[in-house]
Amino acid sequence: MSTLNRRQLIQQALRYSGAALAAQALPSSVLYSASAFAAQDYKATVCVLLAGGCDSFNLLVPRSDAAYAQYGQRRSDLALAQNTLLALNTEHQGVTFGLHPAMSGLQTLFNQGQAACLANIGPLSQPTTRAVYDDVSSQLPLGLFSHSDQITSWQTATPDARGGTGFGGRLGDYLLGQNTGVTLANNISLSGNNLFQTGNQVGAYSLNAQAGVRSIGGYIDNPTFKTALDALIDYQSSNLLHNAYASKLRSAIDTGEVVSSILAQAPTLTTAFANDNFSASMARIAQLISVREALGVTRQTFFVTYGGWDHHDNLLSEQAEMLPALDSGLSQFALAMDELGLGTQVTSFTISDFGRTLTSNGKGSDHGWGGNALVVGGAVHGGQVYGEFPELSQDNPLDVGRGRFIPTTAVDSLYAQIARWMGVAETDLPIVLPNWEAFVGSSQISNLDGLFTA
Repeated sequence: MSTLNRRQLIQQALRYSGAALAAQALPSSVLYSASAFAAQDYKATVCVLLAGGCDSFNLLVPRSDAAYAQYGQRRSDLALAQNTLLALNTEHQGVTFGLHPAMSGLQTLFNQGQAACLANIGPLSQPTTRAVYDDVSSQLPLGLFSHSDQITSWQTATPDARGGTGFGGRLGDYLLGQNTGVTLANNISLSGNNLFQTGNQVGAYSLNAQAGVRSIGGYIDNPTFKTALDALIDYQSSNLLHNAYASKLRSAIDTGEVVSSILAQAPTLTTAFANDNFSASMARIAQLISVREALGVTRQTFFVTYGGWDHHDNLLSEQAEMLPALDSGLSQFALAMDELGLGTQVTSFTISDFGRTLTSNGKGSDHGWGGNALVVGGAVHGGQVYGEFPELSQDNPLDVGRGRFIPTTAVDSLYAQIARWMGVAETDLPIVLPNWEAFVGSSQISNLDGLFTA
């Protein structure tokens, strides 16, 4: 009778339910589902954080003459030339729009109906008008225009609190009860620990875009070191802290071995990804999705950060340099999903700290509030601009200074659409969106109705 090594044992435990050893070995971020169900109703979302506050009023730009004239007047030296904008085959609020000239891949997806733009979206604590904003007794998001607070608000959808759990984490908590057997976490991060995927019961399992599973230096290629470390981990101490840390370390090593083994079986995709770091992250996510059946998952969230968008100066040149990677990463990922036959089962979307000021500081733009976002995937009712694109004139009451716009669509609206699509019941939306009931009846959460085709 052959003897199973630890990796084989855990691999079998991952594939078949009821293995106590694997249940003890796997970390708290691990979710449960039988691999046999992985191919039946698979859905995944990919959250792309454009960290630093992306100037998204240069991503989505009005092309119609009158609206473009307002844009050009307010943006001055930050305005893109009208004839360089990539035309979107739609009209919204009587206005035609275009994308930044570096976003040809997303233009194609949009015009094919596989991508949509969300106008003037941002964190809100309650339905908010200019009158509410001016009322000192009103509840507004904490730390408006602050990087740390607004990036937290986007990830948590609870802008009246600092910290807590994230939307992806609460979604993972909700879906946890639908799974059986033993498998890997449904929340996988390509950017380390993050608040978006932090739940009460689940967290993020982190991988590296280039290297895949992180390993302890010397553990794999130095037998002496490996033997010594295994002995330390397996030693049962009278110190509870030592034993707890050893258990976590063993969990990380064992889980890493399983993930590495499964990733080694991933098919080679014909879709070619660019060589930049963001595209490498999207390629790694595509690889992880390709082995979803071996991982035994039916629902997953992925998280990746693409940073460096705090353009207080050199905005035009910096965006021209950075946007091609965003465009190629998202569009090539969409092609990879089509190659896997999962084009309608995986949705990517962008978030950012905040939009930025329409007006120039002489070099770039400064911290704002509402901004524009992208949603990509075959399940998206694409080819449309959703929400209310603000009139860019200086006397717009939504403008609270220098082209900082009160969002006309709350973050909760996007997350509600994603939650429904992932399988959250309508009556359970307050479980994943704690402020949901405050918005009932408001257009600021109904603006995105119809975003998904099913």
